[in-house]
Amino acid sequence: MVIERLRLLKKFYSYSELCRRTGIPETVLCRYVKGDVLPGEDTARRLWEALDKIEQFQQVIYERISIDPYGYIDTTSLINDPLILMRISHHVMIRFAGKRITKILTPAVNGVPIATSIATLLEVPLIIAKRHKEMGIRDYIEESYPSGPYMASLYVPKNSLSSRDDVLIVDDLIRTGSTIQALINIAKKFKASVAGVFALASINEDNVQNLRMEHHFPIEVVASLQLLYQRSEARA
Repeated sequence: MVIERLRLLKKFYSYSELCRRTGIPETVLCRYVKGDVLPGEDTARRLWEALDKIEQFQQVIYERISIDPYGYIDTTSLINDPLILMRISHHVMIRFAGKRITKILTPAVNGVPIATSIATLLEVPLIIAKRHKEMGIRDYIEESYPSGPYMASLYVPKNSLSSRDDVLIVDDLIRTGSTIQALINIAKKFKASVAGVFALASINEDNVQNLRMEHHFPIEVVASLQLLYQRSEARA
């Protein structure tokens, strides 16, 4: 994990700056980043602790998310970057350490790259709740929920989950919380347990707090975009 984290930080810092902050020679850091050599256990631990002091994971999210004057949020530069996806996955693994997770559940579309990366790291199946039924799948569990002035639906194949599953729900962004609640309701329809919820960002802290007050499982959100979102609305 430490090498992937170092490679991510190399996008933002020069080797000389990383050398100054970690105490590891530039030539050695370069060899780590290129994969020519791996650090030993003690060095990896010291490097991880040094990177903790450098990296502000929230700041990475803020720098890569853009909000236009109309309030539309673009997360593509995050979900298209494999190093950031790997860093997100490691963050989730650490935050939910000790939790039994047997499936990842995510809505189409933007949550899929993040959920895929997490599922790959945790080595568990990925279930995608889609917004329409597909040919060839006969039976679905459906959940309808409010989406703006309309009602939307999510569909999950009937054999996707069971009462033996502990599900981690993953999405890129929490707006009103209605999509997350719909996924929670889907898990309940299968009689599966929800191990937790993870999202990269939210635009309304009250909506996240409402979810936390209603449910006993952890709901992890890396960054709040509420102030940025409000500023974009004020400029519109």
